[in-house]
Amino acid sequence: MMTKRLTELLILGGFALLAILLYLSTSSYPESVQGSTAMYVRFLATSLGILCAVEIASWLKKREKAIHEKLNITAAPLRFWGLLAELVIYSQLLEPLGFYLASLLFLPVAMLTQGARKPLSIGLTTGGVLLFVFLVFETLLAVPLPERLWF
Repeated sequence: MMTKRLTELLILGGFALLAILLYLSTSSYPESVQGSTAMYVRFLATSLGILCAVEIASWLKKREKAIHEKLNITAAPLRFWGLLAELVIYSQLLEPLGFYLASLLFLPVAMLTQGARKPLSIGLTTGGVLLFVFLVFETLLAVPLPERLWF
């Protein structure tokens, strides 16, 4: 059985490599999308790289803590499988409901099933995430998000 520390290191290394490869891949994009799509991918790659660096620094600080702690993926199987089912349902609702409405339903339900209980916190987090996505991805970067079919 793998230790939790080794698992974290492998996952962080994989995400750091993904960030580098994503960033490098933008140089082969056609010139016509260098200012839009390539910029968006560079933004995502840079963000992922920064988050990996922060997590690696945090990981290095707790060097001695839990070095031999075993990875227990069955600690909360109901929450895990529930979240997995919610993600499948969410992905199916994106097309008929669109990104904002599907996310408005998914985020609070996911937070509740993962243990959040404060309605104000759930509401503010949901609103904050949707506002952030609207301002950054739709307004600033002009990323087309899934649109609704039903309404």
